[in-house]
Amino acid sequence: MSKLSCQVRWPRRRAQPRALTWAVAAALASPLALATPQAFAASQALAEPEDIDEPLLASDIETLVITAEHMALPGLIVTDPKQPRQPLPAYDGADFLKTIPGFNVARKGGAGGDPSFRGMAGSRLGINAGGMMLHTACGGRMDPPTAYLYPEAYDRVTVIKGPQSVRYGGGNSAGLILFENDTERMTEPGAEGRVSLTGASFGRHDEIVEVKVGNPSHYLDVTLSQAQGDHYTDGNGETVQSSYQRHNYRGALGWTPDDDTLLELSVGVSDGEAEYADRANKARKIANENVSLLFKQRYRTDWVRALEAQVFYSEVDHIMDQFDQGIAMGTNPVVDNVGGRLVLDLTTQVYWGAAVGADYNASRHRSRSVSPSSGDGLDDLLAMPLSDNTEFSDLGLFTEVEFYLPAGILFTGARIDWRDTELYVAQQGQHSDTLLSGFARYEQSIGLNQLYAGIGYVERGADHWEIWKVDADTPGHKALDLDPERTAQLDLGWIHQSDWYSLSASLFYSDVQDYILVETGVPVGDKSVTVARNVDARVYGGELSTVTLFSDAWSLTSTLAYTHGDNLSDDLPLGQIPPLEANFSLNYDSDRWAFGTLWRVVAAQDRIALGQGNIAGQDLAPSAGFGVLSMYGGWMPSEAVMVTVGVDNLLDKAYAEHVARSGAGNDLPGSEPLFQVTEPGRTAWAKLNYRF
Repeated sequence: MSKLSCQVRWPRRRAQPRALTWAVAAALASPLALATPQAFAASQALAEPEDIDEPLLASDIETLVITAEHMALPGLIVTDPKQPRQPLPAYDGADFLKTIPGFNVARKGGAGGDPSFRGMAGSRLGINAGGMMLHTACGGRMDPPTAYLYPEAYDRVTVIKGPQSVRYGGGNSAGLILFENDTERMTEPGAEGRVSLTGASFGRHDEIVEVKVGNPSHYLDVTLSQAQGDHYTDGNGETVQSSYQRHNYRGALGWTPDDDTLLELSVGVSDGEAEYADRANKARKIANENVSLLFKQRYRTDWVRALEAQVFYSEVDHIMDQFDQGIAMGTNPVVDNVGGRLVLDLTTQVYWGAAVGADYNASRHRSRSVSPSSGDGLDDLLAMPLSDNTEFSDLGLFTEVEFYLPAGILFTGARIDWRDTELYVAQQGQHSDTLLSGFARYEQSIGLNQLYAGIGYVERGADHWEIWKVDADTPGHKALDLDPERTAQLDLGWIHQSDWYSLSASLFYSDVQDYILVETGVPVGDKSVTVARNVDARVYGGELSTVTLFSDAWSLTSTLAYTHGDNLSDDLPLGQIPPLEANFSLNYDSDRWAFGTLWRVVAAQDRIALGQGNIAGQDLAPSAGFGVLSMYGGWMPSEAVMVTVGVDNLLDKAYAEHVARSGAGNDLPGSEPLFQVTEPGRTAWAKLNYRF
């Protein structure tokens, strides 16, 4: 069931960047080209005819179930979220990312985990869905941005490693994740769609239906999904408080009068609830509503390539409470976000291409709460007025330019943001920053190898939840006057692809001045508080992945990820840095059948800083290493149907991730609090995909 045999049926075959088609690979690697598919078409014309029918490369072999992702293009990973993967992701975007080397998830329960890349979490890792940057409402991270995403509802997920793009907003020092939907014009009247059903242990079941109907001038694209799961049991037989349920609905109405024009109005609504093992509060409501108007126009001129404009609005509405426990404690934070962007793509089609643009975002954080002295339950909470907490406004200008040189391609970009923050609580006040970002990356092809080197610089202002911590110098004040983080990073990479073997390696070294550190348990008088303060830090590491093709059916995939972090100001390790991790996957993939095993091995982590970390979590203790074995099988009875089954954690291993949250809130009847939230025990699952 290789990509060669499936390319006209199920997942798409990857692009094949080789020496003579380097222009194609480099154009795809550029964030500029990602947003303008016509740039790829123009670059493809540079490929020589004999390169079109190259033999299958090792990296082109994808098993029926994805167990690891590979960097097939410099600094860039593009993956199909509709394809099954192991371990089976939760309903949200965080668990989905765990198959990509360098990503980790701080588990709180069955869903709602907080993703980090190379140990960097929170607003350092930009989450963009449908062209909109996502926000979170909960101070306890019950609703990280990925909690509002059902990955299967998107056509493509793109990961840009490090500060190598300025097109999608500022402050994305760790990287950027794009959840994208296709907006292709229909070639003829008709309908197409997809149904996916998933069932698993612990009462897990997901359903998603996607339907697109229309003709060459109009289309209606509708996606409906729901997911839920009960409390799971870990490898020790302990029940972990982790139930959840989620509903997501999206509709898009598009107008495509010709091949070069698109106008799309999309509306999304989601709602859900969850229980977590790391707290007493229940997430009674995790809701999001958004609307977007997108316009794209392609031009067939010598200088102007495309114009893109988008405006959007979203609202995040979250309720956390203890009403079910008979305690009148509840809070309802709400975040409104309005914004837009305008991008003009320019090109000479020979020597250089460029994008110039502007974007604007304004967000407002409000909340209301009740306590035993002010109310009795949910009705009293909802009757309270919402009070302003913070407001942010950000205006950005950017440009990205790609230069086609005789031996390679040079990508560059620069950005400036004017950011205003207003605090309405505690000491109150305003704070303004002018933030700069930029990058330069050189890519070259030598035979079957691609080499790249990039430098990037990002200034990131404090986000709402960093400001919401206590000022380290003035107890009783919020941390409004935190200095912006200043990250300078070097990225190096090597990609080798042959008919039987593929290797991708990426290394990075990051110097962070005024890193925003979150620290718990800081004594102030007769109590302890959580503060946010600036320190200087150093982070370095990298990822390695290989694919070895033994035959047309058998392959071995290996990945390795390592990050090292130092808090230079305190002479301590940097908190919340994951340990060394390796994955080994042996796969058999024939025309109709596939099966494989995944062995995940994680080292112990004894480089910790107790109580220090970021808004997603702080170090609790050293962690032990572990190994987890999983297996899967798949059958494709027809071009339209795919059936996959699997068992995660086959040996029922009891373990917790190093970055997992404290499990002190695990208070189910008959269960004990946990030092850390442990991972699910043996989990059987089955998935059915049907395309029509």
